[in-house]
Amino acid sequence: MLLVTGFTLRLSYTILTNLINGRKFHHKLEQEFSRLRLSNMLAALGISKKDYIYQNSVKDINQQMQNCSDCSNTDECDEKLADSKIDITDIEFCNNEADLKELKRQQAHALAE
Repeated sequence: MLLVTGFTLRLSYTILTNLINGRKFHHKLEQEFSRLRLSNMLAALGISKKDYIYQNSVKDINQQMQNCSDCSNTDECDEKLADSKIDITDIEFCNNEADLKELKRQQAHALAE
């Protein structure tokens, strides 16, 4: 009985610690993400930043953030982002075009359900 109680307490502690660390990690990722044009691009395309961060893998997000950081099309990006809304068909200059189109498609599919 004591062993089961100890196991249950340890498991609860581990789960709680992981939840707290996960929230801290996502908060830090969100702060880093907010510094990039990619964050503004999501908003202009009508894609929720919170949904994006919590529903995509860290590997994919880091790759897309790197694509954005390495981009040489910043003038065109800034010009498009000056508008509050961007049509998904007008982002051919973006290094994350394919991923953003897929996110938009997934979002439309989820809304249709």
